[in-house]
Amino acid sequence: MISLVNIVKDYDGKQMGSRAVDGLNLEIAKGEFVALLGPSGCGKTTTLMMLAGLLKPTSGEIYFKDKLVNHVEPKDRNIGMVFQSYALYPHLTVRDNIAFPLRERKMAKKDAYERAHATSKILQIDHLLDRKPSQLSGGQQQRVAMARALSKDPEILLLDEPMSNLDSRLKLDVRDEIRKIQRKLGVTTIIVTHDQEEALAISDRVAILNGGKIQQYAPPSELFNHPSNLFVGSFLGNPPMNLIDGVVETRGEQQWIKTMLFELEIPQSRRLEEQHMGKEVKLGVRPHDLFITEQPTEAAIKLQIDLIEHLGNGQLIKLTDPAGQSDMMIRLLTDNEKQLKEHETLSVGIRPHKFHLFDMTDEGRNLLQFQ
Repeated sequence: MISLVNIVKDYDGKQMGSRAVDGLNLEIAKGEFVALLGPSGCGKTTTLMMLAGLLKPTSGEIYFKDKLVNHVEPKDRNIGMVFQSYALYPHLTVRDNIAFPLRERKMAKKDAYERAHATSKILQIDHLLDRKPSQLSGGQQQRVAMARALSKDPEILLLDEPMSNLDSRLKLDVRDEIRKIQRKLGVTTIIVTHDQEEALAISDRVAILNGGKIQQYAPPSELFNHPSNLFVGSFLGNPPMNLIDGVVETRGEQQWIKTMLFELEIPQSRRLEEQHMGKEVKLGVRPHDLFITEQPTEAAIKLQIDLIEHLGNGQLIKLTDPAGQSDMMIRLLTDNEKQLKEHETLSVGIRPHKFHLFDMTDEGRNLLQFQ
């Protein structure tokens, strides 16, 4: 178990007195794979550096199991770390790179080489042991860095953007390997990344950070389907969530969201409390939760195709107001079976249980999260 309790990290005046991490609380179970995800400057790398012992928190406590490690040196924390740059020694062979941390611990050369060979077999690079880093591809160098970190048999593995230097195809292969290795070894792993697809694909839970604070910490499916606030909803998703200004109204027993282009009834099962009536909200709808209606109804939204982007496995349709009274653009994802043309007018529906309502406060809470 790893626990971060009320962690604050302030930088000095040389870095504009910024607060990189602001009251962060996080618990990670033994053997869990957790991603720290967020935009640049959100505090995710600073948090990882504090876990590694390379930075000291300004205040708060970091525990490994029940042991406070705030003042424990990095070499005594039993962690393995893989950096974005891999940080391999160019003059050493793969075997010596993997064995290096073991030799630093005064392990006998023979034993260190045996451990290096065993670890290299797990990562399927044992045939590269006599090569130098310059003779390896980016993916092979990444595996060597992983093997070096794992050779110490760490209790915790920290990954700092380990795939950012790889091309898109190789990223898919390497992230699959990382997940397989993590599952096989059961080592508690924390990865820092700005790539949401990467984080959602390989993690048990994801902590989304912004402004040095955790916005939501949950399994990938919960984050995507039940975002806790406007930041999480708008940050996750490619293409991004449609966000439409609206007002919540009551008409008899029914509740509605009124926007400039359409009105949407709130199902009885998702009714809001009376305190939200008359409030301005952001209506959030993911592009795949919109659909084209073959038989238009009163609830259908009349929209005009402005642009069609072909994605290979589908089409991203960008829609606008056919009357030209609003500059709002709405994105819709659909399959390739529909033959659509630009400037064509469509009737579009919203799946009744697949939209979100965010309040207009600073927190941007999802009013429907627990409905």
